[in-house]
Amino acid sequence: MPRYYFHYRDGSSIFEDVVGEVFADASLAIQHATKIARELVRGGEPTNAAIVVVEGGQHLFEVPLGEQGD
Repeated sequence: MPRYYFHYRDGSSIFEDVVGEVFADASLAIQHATKIARELVRGGEPTNAAIVVVEGGQHLFEVPLGEQGD
């Protein structure tokens, strides 16, 4: 199963996830990224940040924190 990495991007800064997590497919990884984003928004993180999902060195998608409503 592929390992997905969930980097945190805030403006021009990116904080890399060096551990990652294994999921059966990309749809499960995006669900996980959305959960992370919602938790960060609840914790007061800036809504202009995003979770960047990477697998196999490829940028797959981003989950913007600003799109995570209550």
